[in-house]
Amino acid sequence: MYICAMIKPRGQFVTDKILETADHLFYFQGYSNTGINQVIDEADIAKGSLYKHFESKADLMVAYLERTHQLWFERFKGKIEKVIDPKEKLLAVFDHHLERQQVRAFGGCPFIKANAEAGMSDSRILPEIQSAKKRFKKFVGQLVAKSGHKKILTDKELTETICLLTEGGIALGSVFKQGKDLETAKKIIQKLI
Repeated sequence: MYICAMIKPRGQFVTDKILETADHLFYFQGYSNTGINQVIDEADIAKGSLYKHFESKADLMVAYLERTHQLWFERFKGKIEKVIDPKEKLLAVFDHHLERQQVRAFGGCPFIKANAEAGMSDSRILPEIQSAKKRFKKFVGQLVAKSGHKKILTDKELTETICLLTEGGIALGSVFKQGKDLETAKKIIQKLI
């Protein structure tokens, strides 16, 4: 009984395979440089299988962004929730981003990369990217409100500062292939909280 519940339906397995392949290709070589035939070849599926699940490359991009958003947020939230001290939770925001950038060889933010290449190519893409960024900011705002910070800045100002420093640290990290800027951003926030 339990074994059947754990087995994915075949269609879900194929969808996951396609999305995992798209994740790797879109992130590391870019949306524009990734062709549907390459996704089919690297996912090792039949052409009809891809089109059964995704009618177009834009549909695949939207699904990739939705999946990336969900997985990223679950991982991020899980990391932050393990930290007990409310102020340390704010600093863990930077630790998490640094770890993720190290895993991705300082390739940058997947949402910013997608926006740069495809943000305006389909009316569904930009809202999904914006949704991920808004969700991050809202979560950081909740952490700030519970942090008991020094009130050098208002909650809103501190939230904005954390978000801007995070985004800037990721961007500079991707340019210089290092985590120094995220570490510097963390030190700045440490002084403000």
